[in-house]
Amino acid sequence: MGWIALVVTLLLEQLRPLPARNPVYALAATLADATQEGMNAGRRRHGVYAWVVLVGGALLAVGAVYAFALSLSWWLALLLNIAVLYFTMGFRQFSHRLTQIQLALGSGDAAAAQRELAHWKAGVDETQPAAELEVGELVRQSCEHGLQLAHKHVFGVLFWFVLLPGPLGPVLFRLAEYLARRWNRPPPGALPPDRFGQFAQRAFAWIDWLPARLTALGFAIVGDFEGSVYCWRRVSPPPPLDGGMPRPDSRTLILAAAGGALGSRVLSHTESARWFDEAGLEGAGLAEPGAPLLRAAVALVWRALVLWLLVLLLLSLAGWLT
Repeated sequence: MGWIALVVTLLLEQLRPLPARNPVYALAATLADATQEGMNAGRRRHGVYAWVVLVGGALLAVGAVYAFALSLSWWLALLLNIAVLYFTMGFRQFSHRLTQIQLALGSGDAAAAQRELAHWKAGVDETQPAAELEVGELVRQSCEHGLQLAHKHVFGVLFWFVLLPGPLGPVLFRLAEYLARRWNRPPPGALPPDRFGQFAQRAFAWIDWLPARLTALGFAIVGDFEGSVYCWRRVSPPPPLDGGMPRPDSRTLILAAAGGALGSRVLSHTESARWFDEAGLEGAGLAEPGAPLLRAAVALVWRALVLWLLVLLLLSLAGWLT
């Protein structure tokens, strides 16, 4: 059932991609904000209570609906899985944007590519306005943003869908990721940040620990394996924990592994110098980003997706035959 649901969802999403503004996302934002406003007294433990109430309540509700659907019909449970995956996955959100930026650069319209990137990253703090980026940095930031979204909207959802029964995994992963961002936004004005969102951030870091490493492994297998593993090892120094957070963080790990697999720098200059520079092999020998990197990044994600779908298919066939 799981493999069929994934394939159908990916096909459906290619034919009719989910708009960024939809009732499900709006409901998640409303519930997250209402919970924060009602339970935030500035202390860390209040964030723990709010996270457990919201995430636990969502899992109980989805689990009850799934159990009821499964008790009625296998097909009804399959349709529920497809519906939940459709609202939690989003491969086209990654591939379509990178393709648009690639086409704009290919036609020599750097300004259009910059506008596309700015629109794509709307609502995200940027250290430099998109209009001031050089082509190489524009390509790098596009790949950086796209690879992170590919993990959060595709691979992370896929792995938790396999690990937990029915739609519980996708709901847990996407809701935990959303709360980690939503509850850690900078406060308005000159207000000091409180500790309400710390638990949500830490909880997602651990929920994302295994999916991030499997995403990095997939990139290594379908790309330059030696280069990817080398970059992986460079960003994974001891100790394994940093104030209760796993190290390296998912973003650094995925971008480093993807850069090694692609043979091109995806991390920023500062991060690359911090992790990779050593005598005789500055920057891990990675090439500077150029326009062809966009096509290569999309192809890398496609190959990794096909790899994990084949692995899941083999596991499903083995389960049916036993």
